[in-house]
Amino acid sequence: MDITKAYSTFVRAFEAGSFSAVARETGMTQSAVSKVIAALEASLGVQLFTRTTRKLHPTSEATQLYEAARQMLDTLDSLSSVARKTPVTEPSGVLRLTIPSSFGRRRVLPVLTRFIERYPKIKLDVVMTDNVLDLIEEGLELGIRIGTLPSNTLIARSLGIVEHTLLASPEYLARHGRPDSPLELGEHQCIVYGNTSRWDFESEHGRQSVEISGPLRINDADSICDAVRANLGIAQVPDWIIKDDFAAQGLVPLLDDYYPIPKPVSIIYPQTRFLSPRARCFIDLVVAELRRI
Repeated sequence: MDITKAYSTFVRAFEAGSFSAVARETGMTQSAVSKVIAALEASLGVQLFTRTTRKLHPTSEATQLYEAARQMLDTLDSLSSVARKTPVTEPSGVLRLTIPSSFGRRRVLPVLTRFIERYPKIKLDVVMTDNVLDLIEEGLELGIRIGTLPSNTLIARSLGIVEHTLLASPEYLARHGRPDSPLELGEHQCIVYGNTSRWDFESEHGRQSVEISGPLRINDADSICDAVRANLGIAQVPDWIIKDDFAAQGLVPLLDDYYPIPKPVSIIYPQTRFLSPRARCFIDLVVAELRRI
């Protein structure tokens, strides 16, 4: 068995979702593609795909194998190019990444459009969530994170910072009063984002931190802003939401002499992972584009 051909066929079948698509791309017959995969399964002692009449379904073993196989093929391609002293071939394959939901919709999706136009052979598989995912366990090459990174097992490149504004609705302030300092926030209903339990502020008086709590904990920035408009409490709202339409929202900024400490935005990948050409292209474009915003 030609091991390189076997893994190349497996990777394309995983990405395309069918043997027929691989057959069209490679000029092989569909039965030949099926035989290559069957031989690879036999050599590994695992089933890689379950077959239905319409689609291939990768098994959990195939999902675990895919990233390593894709990286191996990328490495072989790079080595061959160096030996031939020819440029590396155009990046291809599936790039899986995770992006915070609201930030992704408002800031990253326009960049994805330009990326797809520039690199048509790369397919993007994007997980939009504000939950912090384990990149390795989830089979993700890259992630975009907002906030301080807790793990030293990640490599990060800066995409800038996110600033926040403390907001409340006029109706909420009429009922509960207006805080004059961060310490008074402990007596208010605060809308809690994710696993946050403390808000930090800077001012000419130095840094102040306050433990916050409230009736609502939520992990989506757009929904937090909606909750403020629904008079549910005070929240820190990120600049990408309020930058263009703050006046129309009719919300009231609070604590003008204090400002929430900005949070870093980073694009990350595990230290243990070989960075594929498609991931490098994505990082370079996103870093360049988001720093202009």
